[in-house]
Parts: sequence; structure tokens; C-alpha cells
Amino acid sequence: MERSARLSRAWIAAVAAVAALGLAACGGGGSALPTVPPPAPSLPGVGVVDASADGCVVSYDGMLSYTVPAGAFSPIDIRSANCGAGLDRNPNPPLPAWAIPDGPTQAIFVATSLQQAYSVAGMQSLETAAAASHVPMTWMIDNFAYLQNTALYQSYHADNGDDVEAGDEAQLVAQMRAAFPWYTPSVSVEGGGHERNIAGLTALGETGFWGITWDSRGTDGDYDVGAPWGSYCADPSSYKRPMPDGTCPLLAFEWTARDLTRGYLSGHTEFYSTDPDDLQQRAGFSTGGAIAYIQAVADAYAAAGETQPLVMMSQQESAEDLNPGDEQIMAALYARAVHDGMKTETLAQANTDARAFSAQPRAVAFPFIAGGLYLPSDELNGGTLYPATIDYHDAAVGMTFLAGHTVPTRVFEYASDPLSQYNVPFAPLAAAETPQLTSVAVQNGAITFHFDAPVALRYGVALWSNPAVLRMSGSGVTPAGRAGVVLTFQLQAGANDISFPCPGCSGTTLPYST
Repeated sequence: MERSARLSRAWIAAVAAVAALGLAACGGGGSALPTVPPPAPSLPGVGVVDASADGCVVSYDGMLSYTVPAGAFSPIDIRSANCGAGLDRNPNPPLPAWAIPDGPTQAIFVATSLQQAYSVAGMQSLETAAAASHVPMTWMIDNFAYLQNTALYQSYHADNGDDVEAGDEAQLVAQMRAAFPWYTPSVSVEGGGHERNIAGLTALGETGFWGITWDSRGTDGDYDVGAPWGSYCADPSSYKRPMPDGTCPLLAFEWTARDLTRGYLSGHTEFYSTDPDDLQQRAGFSTGGAIAYIQAVADAYAAAGETQPLVMMSQQESAEDLNPGDEQIMAALYARAVHDGMKTETLAQANTDARAFSAQPRAVAFPFIAGGLYLPSDELNGGTLYPATIDYHDAAVGMTFLAGHTVPTRVFEYASDPLSQYNVPFAPLAAAETPQLTSVAVQNGAITFHFDAPVALRYGVALWSNPAVLRMSGSGVTPAGRAGVVLTFQLQAGANDISFPCPGCSGTTLPYST
């Protein structure tokens, strides 16, 4: 479990106590709310909504609109609506169809265990959970004490295809080479709370590193906000950003997979992750609620992988797997990854296979998954009902979009960050440099966006319609699963008209993907 530098233990305990009261009142399950947002009125400025008595046309920016059906739909942030009846919002909305696997996935699932505190019993617990689903474990040895028990690793390797990795210490790597004839240094263990030793791991012949804490804003002292999640081809001279030229000399892997929506909007990825202790001890889930939640997280990654390859990381310290409920939660995650058709690999295997796609542009839609504590959202002025998000990055820019928004809510221009430090965040694009979208038009099978840009910039927009319905493809078009599509382009300083062919666009009102 990661430590949080932003919240006191007393505050966490107080909020957890409120959640526990709500869970008791609702009979458990980990999905009760400390507070319930009031229904949204059918008026301008309504905010996030997810239900309508009748079909409705809604808009956030007044330039692109979306048709939403009668009944429930994926939460969307809006400012205006044209409805025959009232809008509403449900604190526990159903998952959208686009977040539920519906075909073969290209997602790779990697299970790891950081070996810091010595616990053979914890290792055995975690191996039991992984082996039951035939998921190979990568044991990341960062403690010389673990080399006292080489027979256990040998048997796990023989029985389940398990592997080992080490940190960037030459002596540790040498001892592991001697202990395990099948071990080849591949991915360096570069955990939280200290600077990543890129030069050291490169000198050992390793071509990847593990330990980016996606969107972290102080956890374990790390400020990895702005770095891509999953896997990406890192710039060795500034490891938190992608390699600018699109090559892949160094592959970076995140610490563990996160809820990309609730983690971003709450500012606390250490609550909404695939670490069972994060879920139970921080986010207020019961064991049963955490199991349901982590299965939905895996489903969302598998669904996103239907249109693009990606890596879903999982990490659990073996010494912590003896905590009540942890083994059951991890077993449920491993089983769900296999059920969803993800390819299960060791870190070394992923370091080879993911290199083929980790330099490509990636747009991933992630739903709002209910349950646990509902932390206020800075992005939504304290609102506790989150819409979906799309997270996008390529070699030049990283962007995050909220459901219903055409332009990103934050932008990271990677050329502005020539030096990476573990405790210094990437700075988002300043408001004074942010382009202004002034109009959207659809004509002759094309959609055109007019921007006024203060500076030259790589930028993008999101359309929250199924890409198959819009029938968009080609350069600068990156599908976000079945939820939407991100269009990227280069803006020059001044006025810009940006057009994309859109055979499925009949006007500036699009069908909202539900």
C-alpha cells in the first residue's frame, strides 16, 4: 500500500467512520454514500446528470450537443438541456455498455509483487491467488533477505511461469543471476519516494523500469502527475515524458493500475487503485464491495483494449497480502483479467511485447464506477458525482477530457519538461496559453473546429460518440474504445480552422455513447 502525503490519518479515519455508518444503514456492500448529491434540475448550469425521463439534447459548450436516451446513461457534464421532462442523477449509476467487454481485447495484464518486507507467508498467499488463475507473478526483489529463500522462487517459476526482477543495485543483480539461471535483468524496480536511477539501470543492461505512480500528487513523496499510465516509451533524459522521436529505448511501467476517472477527479489515485489495502483502508470499501469494484476496473481496461493494445499493471506487496480480505480481492482481480481475455505476462515478457505499441498515441475512456468513499472533486467545484473521462497521450502532449466536454480540462506539453524529478510535478498548460474553441460546424461530410490560439501548440478535441457510428479514421484520429474519439492536430498562433472527415456526422448534435 502506498502512503499519502496529502491526507492525515485522522481525516481518513473520520471519513471512513462516516462511510461505515452509511454502509451499516445500507446493509454493507461498500457502495453507500456519506452524502447524496441532490437531483439536477432541468435548467442551464445543471452539472453532471445521468438520467432523463424522456430523450434529451444536452450540451456543455453550446457548440457540440449530444442526444441522451430516456432512462439511465453514463454521467455527462452539461450546462444546458432541451428536454421534454426533467433530468436527474443517480449516486450509483449503472456502468455504460462501452465499459463492459464485448469482444476480443488486446490488453496485457501484468501481476507483480514488490518484495520489501520479508514475508514467506505473504508470498504463499499471493501465489495461491495468482496460480489459481494461471497468472504468472513477477517478484520484484528489493530486499537481500528474500534471496535466503531461493527454492520458493524456483518452484513458482517451474510451476506457474513466475519471474523475478531487481532494483538497480549491481550486487543484487549479480546475486540473482547466480541464484536463478533463468533470470535475465530486464525491468528495474524503481519504486516511490526516491529518484529513479535511469543511468544505473541502463548500465546494468535493463531496458525498462517499473514504479511510475500515475497522476500522483504527493503519494510517497512522488509527484508523477502528467506522466502517462500503463506503459509508455520513456525519454531517458526526462523519464516521466514519452520519447519525443517515437522510438523506444526505455519502457516505463506504472506502479499499479488506477481508476482513471475517480483518481483524477478526486486527486487521490492512492484511494482508487488496484491495491486492496487502498480500497479497504482508504476508500472505505468492504471486502465484497472491493471485489465488485476491482472487477469493474478490470472490465473497463479490457473494454478499452478492444480498439488498442495496452498494459494493465497490478502490484501487491507480499507482506501485506495477509491483511484480511486482500487475498480474496487479488484472486478476484486475477480471475477477472483472465475471464476478460487479457493476455497474462511477466514484466520481462511485457517489456518485449509492449515495446511494439507503447510509443503509439493512446486514448482511453474510463467510466464512473460507484462504491466506497466519495471524495469531493476539485475539477467539478466540489461535486461528488463524477462523469467519465478520456485520457490521451502521444509523444508530444497529454490531455484529459471530461464526458461532454469538447476541449481538454488539462494539457501537458511534454516539450516544456526537459527534466524529470520524482518530487516535482509536470506543469499543466497555463490558462494564458490555452486555445479557445469559438465554433464548430458540420458540412459536406466534415466537421470543422475554429480555434483562436495564443501560441503554437499540439492540441485535441474529444467527441463522445461511438467511433463506429461516426465512421472517422485516419491521421490524428484515435478511438477511445466504444465511448468516443480524440482528434489531434497542430495549432498555429492565431486563428485556425481544423477539419476532419466525419461520414457519420449529420450535424453538430451527436449521439452520446452509452
